[in-house]
Amino acid sequence: MRNRQWSDVFRGVAAISLLATNAWAQVHEPHGFPTVPPEGRGETRPHSWIREQIAPDAAKANTVQSPGGFHPSDIASAYGIAAGGGAGVTIAIVDAYDSPNAAADLTTFSAQFGLASTSTSACPFTFTKVNELGSAAPLPKRNTGWEVEINLDTQWAHAVAPCAKIVLVEAASSNSGDLLTAVNYAKTIASVVSMSWGGSEFRGQTLYDSIFVHPGVTFLASSGDAGGIVGWPASSPNVVAVGGTNLAAGSTGGLAVPVSETAWSGSGGGCSTQEAALAFQKTFLPATPVCKNRAVPDVAISGGPTSAVSVLVSLQGGWYEVYGTSLAVQLYAGIIANADANRTSSLLNSTLSDLYADAAGAPHSTPYISNFRDITSGMAGTFAAGPGWDFVTGLGSPLATSLGGYLDSASLNH
Repeated sequence: MRNRQWSDVFRGVAAISLLATNAWAQVHEPHGFPTVPPEGRGETRPHSWIREQIAPDAAKANTVQSPGGFHPSDIASAYGIAAGGGAGVTIAIVDAYDSPNAAADLTTFSAQFGLASTSTSACPFTFTKVNELGSAAPLPKRNTGWEVEINLDTQWAHAVAPCAKIVLVEAASSNSGDLLTAVNYAKTIASVVSMSWGGSEFRGQTLYDSIFVHPGVTFLASSGDAGGIVGWPASSPNVVAVGGTNLAAGSTGGLAVPVSETAWSGSGGGCSTQEAALAFQKTFLPATPVCKNRAVPDVAISGGPTSAVSVLVSLQGGWYEVYGTSLAVQLYAGIIANADANRTSSLLNSTLSDLYADAAGAPHSTPYISNFRDITSGMAGTFAAGPGWDFVTGLGSPLATSLGGYLDSASLNH
């Protein structure tokens, strides 16, 4: 039984600190992101949040319960994710600073939920941690806020694609220059690069979009957690922007059946002020509000507080429930890794346009059955979810088995 009393608090991860009582204190940031100037001096922020527990009685006050929230089986059931995927594929997760216990916590997480923790011939999972230049040492200093982010990212990418290799690339700081340096390395050793952080759009950002191009590599980024705000790198035309939804929880915890999914009010999205329109996206955009540029997000998946997930952070007290588009992008990274693992020829090379081609029905025969769950209720900022593409959930959330089958298709050997 995973029934809990909870309060959902929107408080900025940048201010996270662990109190002596093992409770979390977070300070809410205003809508929008810190500036990310083209010179690379700007600070980015991770898009993850803690769902704070209200202890059921005084004797248990200020203690960490273990492990609450949604489990890997809940997410797998919600999206039809097959077990044991990702073999032969490498996911590079780019984050800032260091989580000293990332490997040990991933092992414990895996044991808790019956996931691979060692490499076998059938499931060649390995976990590697390097700095932004790809070296094992020196690693960056520890940062408690980014430590939560790192553990969320590594544990939940692994939960979806348990046989994929994971390389955690740790930037020296949350400075955009350091993170982009880490991306430049990550794309040379992985077919999926996941970025769960971002900042404001800025003049000149298009000069840096070429960083997110490499043969056989899919780049994914969180759309942000400010609610109806566009951020970069999610708005790059070379990146799959992933928004967040809420899965309904059952009365005793875990996933409600039948599955019910709505837009999350904190999910980032909107019309870019800097990036030109994408030809394959134009026909999907709604008539109002008018958007003549690149629009985000492209897709969405669980990331809201209702479906917060279990994350182990041993240096900060144990198990927590975490949510945000940081979670969403890792879930999608795992789905893409599973698709790459099942392809018969080349790796996915134009995943963003492939997703839109799938939603358009090509090259399917008539009648076309969508491989996305259309999310039609909920709002983020001034944007409302509705039928078809919208500024909150994009094309919708994935029906992983059928979507993966489409992405696996030999016709997509680019």
